[in-house]
Amino acid sequence: MAESCPAGFSIGEVAEAIGVAAQTLRLWERERLISPQRTGRGYRVYTERDIERLRQIKRLRVVEGLNFAAIRQRLGPAEPNGAGPGDKRPNALGDQLRRMRVKSRKTLREVSEATGLSISFISALERGESGASVASLRRLAGVYNVTLREIFGADLKRNVPLVRPHERPVMQWENGVRFEEMIVGESVMDPSFLHVPPRSGSEGFYSHHGEEFIYLLSGTLYVELKERGTYQLKPGDTLHFPSTTPHRWWTEDETAEAIYVNTPPTF
Repeated sequence: MAESCPAGFSIGEVAEAIGVAAQTLRLWERERLISPQRTGRGYRVYTERDIERLRQIKRLRVVEGLNFAAIRQRLGPAEPNGAGPGDKRPNALGDQLRRMRVKSRKTLREVSEATGLSISFISALERGESGASVASLRRLAGVYNVTLREIFGADLKRNVPLVRPHERPVMQWENGVRFEEMIVGESVMDPSFLHVPPRSGSEGFYSHHGEEFIYLLSGTLYVELKERGTYQLKPGDTLHFPSTTPHRWWTEDETAEAIYVNTPPTF
């Protein structure tokens, strides 16, 4: 299924995703097996449809041993991918998710089967046409073997001892839920300032490796641990549980704010 992908992928990203050298991609282009578009500066732009075709080309070359002429006959002419040469659209989260999926060499169907999310939802999310909940994004992060911090573009190589409130990296969701990272860089724990508006929350269960600690600062926060029950947290209350237990959380009529710690930083 073709996707609307004005930004597309660079030749380096595609080479890594396919498992071939960039020089090989250039050769296949010269042999008229693939026809990527170009940006205004002459850079190649590949779409996901191109990537699927390139995977077929690699299989036909490596597994079946076909020559270029036979591959052209088998796959048909390489049509221009339709990716435009314009500027990258403002869809940072969707672009990041798509790049992570391609880097992990997974199809939309494979990700759908692994997460329980529909193909149409994942595709719409990557195109910036749908928002993601905390739970759905955490499921995707698990499949791509990354953390939410990495999905939101955190620079884990940049270590800062002192982080002031206005300097915290922010992970923001459309329902108003906000995680403010209280440590910048790599660490063995991941403390965040959590802000949950009224009638908002994780919107589903999720789980991952590690353990979690919540210290409620204000409001009321409800946390359900699957098969263990629901806990109502008031200011000053703390809750500790293994992250492998499917869990979800939400508010009702008032905003809740908490210190939320994951360790190791697998969230």
